[in-house]
Amino acid sequence: MEQKLEYVNEGRGGYVIYKDEQGEIRLFFEYGGGNCVVIIYVPSTSEWTSKTKRSLTQRETVLTFVAEKSIKDQAPNCHYVISDICIEIFKKENKSSSQEL
Repeated sequence: MEQKLEYVNEGRGGYVIYKDEQGEIRLFFEYGGGNCVVIIYVPSTSEWTSKTKRSLTQRETVLTFVAEKSIKDQAPNCHYVISDICIEIFKKENKSSSQEL
């Protein structure tokens, strides 16, 4: 089974569900404010193995897939930042071509 995501929207938040041949990981999300479109909460590095039943070496690959696929599916023209406890997805800043001197 290849990697895939499912989305469950429950109003102001919901779940991003990561699935692969090892099973699934349910990640809670909530909509952000300002330039932050959404925050996807993830198990910290110290909790990763116990909460996901996966090795810590898989964490970066899984979280990068979740971030990139979420943007592709739900938030085009955005970028992401992965921290120890969440993935934040932000709108890309539009840079004006005119500048005042």
